[in-house]
Amino acid sequence: MGRMFKVMRLNRLLPSVLVLFVLSLVPLQVYALTVSEMTKQFICQCGCTAVLDNCTHAECSIRDEMTNLVRQRVEQGKTEAEIVSFFVGRYGEKVLASPPKKGFNLTVWITPFAAILAGAAIIYIVIKKWVRRGRAVEMTTSDADSTEHDEEYEIRLEKELKDFESRGFR
Repeated sequence: MGRMFKVMRLNRLLPSVLVLFVLSLVPLQVYALTVSEMTKQFICQCGCTAVLDNCTHAECSIRDEMTNLVRQRVEQGKTEAEIVSFFVGRYGEKVLASPPKKGFNLTVWITPFAAILAGAAIIYIVIKKWVRRGRAVEMTTSDADSTEHDEEYEIRLEKELKDFESRGFR
């Protein structure tokens, strides 16, 4: 019984040990901050209003200076937040390619979606009113004209039925 207990215990422990062994062999993905990644977050301050990564001026000294600053900070092991705060401190929030999602800048992120929703709501309301107005006009004209048309059609139907009866079926 003691030996059987040890075998059962080993059977339970073996899968866990195998999983841990396999996981130790799988390389973990390490996130490394790159200069290219960081330069996509800033606007070149030479006046071209292009993203630093895409500034196309041949001899843009400001682009080169900013890129070198980013490179130095990345090599020093600074975090993304530290590099961003350094550039914001040096150039102001205008250096950011996208405004931060806080404070007054939050309106830049919310306004387009709010405008689209408001426009869709206005279009929905206008179309709904047009459909109601069209149905109301249709109902009022059909009620007034229907009695006149009904009498006219009844007279015509009776005349055609009399003609049919007198001529017979051919």
